[in-house]
Amino acid sequence: MKTSSKPLTILITFLAILIIPRLSGQLATIFFDPDEVYLWISVHHVWQLILTIALMLIFNRHLGHWGFNLDNRETSLRFLKLFVLYATGYFVIQDLVLYFTSSPVWIDFPLTLENVLGYLGFQLFLSGTCEEPLFRGFVMMMLYPAFAGSFNIKNIEIPHAGLIAAVFFTLAHIGFSIWPFEITRIHPPQLVLSFVMGIFYAIMFHRTRSLLAPILAHNYINVLLVGLNMLWAVLG
Repeated sequence: MKTSSKPLTILITFLAILIIPRLSGQLATIFFDPDEVYLWISVHHVWQLILTIALMLIFNRHLGHWGFNLDNRETSLRFLKLFVLYATGYFVIQDLVLYFTSSPVWIDFPLTLENVLGYLGFQLFLSGTCEEPLFRGFVMMMLYPAFAGSFNIKNIEIPHAGLIAAVFFTLAHIGFSIWPFEITRIHPPQLVLSFVMGIFYAIMFHRTRSLLAPILAHNYINVLLVGLNMLWAVLG
């Protein structure tokens, strides 16, 4: 099942990224660790993956269509190697500059062994694994029939569907309440990072039609950034 109607596909995908994370949060409400660091968000993301797959099966029963495949594996791994190389270099240098200029470090929970292992474990195994099927797999595959074009920046092809998915991915990092409507959490640097990373993940998915590279890249970058922040917090 697919549609080439632009308003309809935008509506379907927007409702998906709006409803699935919020419903997942409701299903995870009884799960908390002592400092509320990793358990709720881990269960939330597992439910998000389950609900995303259920929605996918309504539109197309072949999960390979949505990126659950190893097609173009060599290309995926090549993308991943380049991403790891450049992202590691960039963020390590950036964080060193921020650390030595006394910029604040984002860590708002006690760095106990349980919290460190729990939160890093979430980032390593669940963050990209449970987000990429929704934001790249479902959203982009739904948008492709209506937004089939692309544009190039320095010979890098960026699909229109991927750009929209990156915008949705960015919006998903804004906390809000529906009624009464209120913005409860917004962090501009995180939004910029989410959009840029969303574009990279979209390019990977567009070139391979596989979730392999986006998931692994997403998991890696989250572990890297959180790990660096934990390191700077320990070093003081």
